[in-house]
Amino acid sequence: MHPCLLVTEILLHIIGFLETSSEHHSTCHKGDLARLARTCRAFMDPALDVLWRTQCTLGPLVKCLPGHLWTRGACDEINLIGKPTTNDWLSLRRYSFRIRVFEPSWPDPVRSSGVGDDTLSAIFSPDVFHALFPALHTLNLEFLSNKIALALLDRVLSPRLLQLRFRLPRHLDPHNLNELLESITDRAPSLRVLKIDAYAPAPSSVLHLELGFGQIPHLRTLCFPSTLYVSPRSLLKPRQMQHLRVLSLTLTTDPVPALYHPDQPVFPVLQCMKITAHTLDQCCDLLRITTSSQLGEVSMSYSSQTSEAVMHTFLQEVGKAHGRSRNLHTLVLQHAFTISGPNLKPSVYSPSTFKPLLACHRLRVLDIRDVGDLAIDDAFIANATLAWPRLEELRLRGLPWIDSHRTTIASLRELIRGCSRLARLSMAIDARALPDKNSAWRSSPVEELNISDSIMEDPEVVERYLRASLPNLKTLIALDNLQCWRAVLRMEGVIGDE
Repeated sequence: MHPCLLVTEILLHIIGFLETSSEHHSTCHKGDLARLARTCRAFMDPALDVLWRTQCTLGPLVKCLPGHLWTRGACDEINLIGKPTTNDWLSLRRYSFRIRVFEPSWPDPVRSSGVGDDTLSAIFSPDVFHALFPALHTLNLEFLSNKIALALLDRVLSPRLLQLRFRLPRHLDPHNLNELLESITDRAPSLRVLKIDAYAPAPSSVLHLELGFGQIPHLRTLCFPSTLYVSPRSLLKPRQMQHLRVLSLTLTTDPVPALYHPDQPVFPVLQCMKITAHTLDQCCDLLRITTSSQLGEVSMSYSSQTSEAVMHTFLQEVGKAHGRSRNLHTLVLQHAFTISGPNLKPSVYSPSTFKPLLACHRLRVLDIRDVGDLAIDDAFIANATLAWPRLEELRLRGLPWIDSHRTTIASLRELIRGCSRLARLSMAIDARALPDKNSAWRSSPVEELNISDSIMEDPEVVERYLRASLPNLKTLIALDNLQCWRAVLRMEGVIGDE
């Protein structure tokens, strides 16, 4: 054997080519590593380390117990048929101490864990779990979406955990959830990633929380589902969230506190902000106090209608964030509207409202939807084409039943001519007048075009014209939905009969 293969670092580098192959979790990949571990003593430990480092199921580990202690079930899961002794469990440490990541690859609980419920509970008993997995730092229990998952999770929290992900059950006592979250912050202080998911909630299951994150100071990623409403005060206490890079959650209706701590900046290294709020004012205030120079993605959703002045102020804050950060490339802004009441009068946003966005020259994705009456015109699009040369995806849409479109098919042509990287485009336009077929359309990479809810005399004629003008187009949606929306509005009493 060549002496270089006796150097562990070199051997691990070679074995890494197997680990990073395209068939990462395939049987072939695992078999190659197992054969390598059996080649010789020098290869055994490095190969076993790589083989066991990341597990997507617990079945292979349980099958390392003596054969009389387990059996295979009807769904191919592994079930215990005897009670393993302490020595039986400890015999697994030869392999289990190498496991650092448990990341199931199947949504089904049985297929994900690879073991039955009783076996899973036995492994997750505190004494067994902590003895078997001293190096585990990443735990994903998202495949378990019942109350058992929360009980199992509470047993295995430890300072070693760096990444934790789980899913809330459909029905959950708020008191139990608060206790669990307090346990996480108390007993897993080293967490870098905390992601909580949930099923779509019933109206009565929305939970309001006021949390303290000061005990997990190294948190990098915090993602909560829409069922959990978090008070802004929980996030914006001094000396918290100083290392946070990804933030995704829903705010309560509490106002965002105005913070002025020059020695303790707010979100100084944040890279991705995804916020759902009641009002756009809350989004605006949160963006205003964020000091990060690394912000790359801003995604805001709000449910209450907002005035043109507030919209303009928010977009000014986006412009300021773009000035602070050379990485800001994505802006998503959505109004989560509801059709209710006889006085639904959407705000009208003139082109001057969106003028601050013209200073954001590094935008690659701009997605503005359902924000009211988007009164932009061809002149604004002409300026936008010059301002956003790197644009790859653009969606500019007001409420879908608005028919006062001021942009025409000429705007599409200007965008496609000026934005050489544009691949996805969605706008509602006035497509009643089509330019001459000989008018030049620059060859572009546009693959998806959606002009639904546009004003069209004949959608089929418009579709034929666009397909002829854009030969690279793969998807074209040109549905005339205005009459359908008006029918819905009449049924809801929002508009009267014509």
